[in-house]
Amino acid sequence: MKSLSFRLKIASLSALISGVVLLAFGAASWFLIYREKVQAVDTDIRSLGTRHPGWLANRSNFDRFNNSLEFIFGDEHKGQILLLVKDAQGRQLYVSPGWPKDLVPGQIDCALADDPQAATQAATGAGAGSRGPPWAGGGGMGRGPGAGRGGNPVLFTKIPRFFTAPAGGSVWRFGVMGNDDLRVVVGLNYDAVQADLNRTRNVFLGVLPIALLVVGGGGWLVAGRALRPLRSISRTAEGVTARGLAQRIPASNEDPEIARLIQVLNGMMDRLETSFRQATRFSADASHELKTPLAVMQGELENALQAAEPGSPAQQVFSNLLEETQRLKRITRGLLLLSQADAGQLKLALEAVPLSADLEAMIEDAGVLAGETNLRFDTHIPPDIWVHADRGLLHTAVLNLLNNAVKYNEPGGSVGVTLVAEREQITLTLCNSGPGIPPADQPRIFERFYRVDQTRSRTQDGLGLGLSLAREIVHAHGGTLILKESRPGRTGFILALKQLVR
Repeated sequence: MKSLSFRLKIASLSALISGVVLLAFGAASWFLIYREKVQAVDTDIRSLGTRHPGWLANRSNFDRFNNSLEFIFGDEHKGQILLLVKDAQGRQLYVSPGWPKDLVPGQIDCALADDPQAATQAATGAGAGSRGPPWAGGGGMGRGPGAGRGGNPVLFTKIPRFFTAPAGGSVWRFGVMGNDDLRVVVGLNYDAVQADLNRTRNVFLGVLPIALLVVGGGGWLVAGRALRPLRSISRTAEGVTARGLAQRIPASNEDPEIARLIQVLNGMMDRLETSFRQATRFSADASHELKTPLAVMQGELENALQAAEPGSPAQQVFSNLLEETQRLKRITRGLLLLSQADAGQLKLALEAVPLSADLEAMIEDAGVLAGETNLRFDTHIPPDIWVHADRGLLHTAVLNLLNNAVKYNEPGGSVGVTLVAEREQITLTLCNSGPGIPPADQPRIFERFYRVDQTRSRTQDGLGLGLSLAREIVHAHGGTLILKESRPGRTGFILALKQLVR
């Protein structure tokens, strides 16, 4: 599973944390608004129900109260205010004309007796006369027709008890209060408050995604700005190769930590460049200095071999020493070329090279190298294909590939050589029918002195430099050399170069 980028993680975490904070703030704000609106409704109910008891003396006062409401608010008050009055014995003295049919007045007592939590909500907290829930006994009142289901009378005091109930397709807020003689229930329509609360909630939930997008976008931009120096470090590090060790990360004054990191990395690259140049110089100098002694040794051994008695032990010793000297010369030449390539100083004597004709000649030499292995060469080489290259170095690279195809093949196997010219590029494919390269070794085949089979005898004349040298030569010509495939029965390399159009 692909992991998220650091920048996306920062943006996501910013949005997540902000979302949690905004949700907590929104919930707290909604609760405060809800409590404030409920308290406002409860205050209105209290102001209506806690007037002097004298106005509750008879029914005419109730009718006068209702007419006053109708005069002030019109017919709309019928759906906004409810009034229920009972005496101490539970007889109904007055009920508003607009009382909902699905809310029986007697249900108020049951609601108070069955829902103590709703019934004990007070507008201003506990006080005198509100020490117990409204279904509790005491207060000087005895049992009567208005007693609750538990047999205890419903106690009414001037401190209202509030609860909310749905009725008539609306939601109502009721306040229950009274004295020793009368009890009154005042209800106010709660729909407007509920709608206002729902509207506030919906606006908040609608704005929340936009706020999270803004916060996430801000986190994305901030993370991008913070990562800008790191991207510069990454681009510079990608360009640091054996030929680009002189590159350094530009200094940054935006952040002390980033500036310190850049300073440390630049110091590390300074040390790497120094060490690499010392190693390259040593390899080049040693290879160069060994050329002359080895050439002298080879000449002396050839003279001694010719002067030795045929078939004598001395002749065999000289022959073996001559082979080792030639091997050392090849190693020295390969190391010298590689050190020059590492330092970017591989000199190319570019010229027009008839690649088709040269390949035919190299394949003939490879056939001689095959000896008695009975290898079959399958060639597809179009005539008159030319490239612009150093002829000697290109021959070295191609011969290394051909030698590997012959040496690491099966007796009676085959070697395939295919040359294809397309537009301005030529592609040379070399395949053999050998046992193949194990998958674990394939990524390392171009490493220097790395041999796939460490137990191979030195009679195969493998130095572990052929493929690495071939790739460096091809790269110096602006081309590519890759392992196309390797499996039992088929191993193939692809060499690509620019074509010289004549």
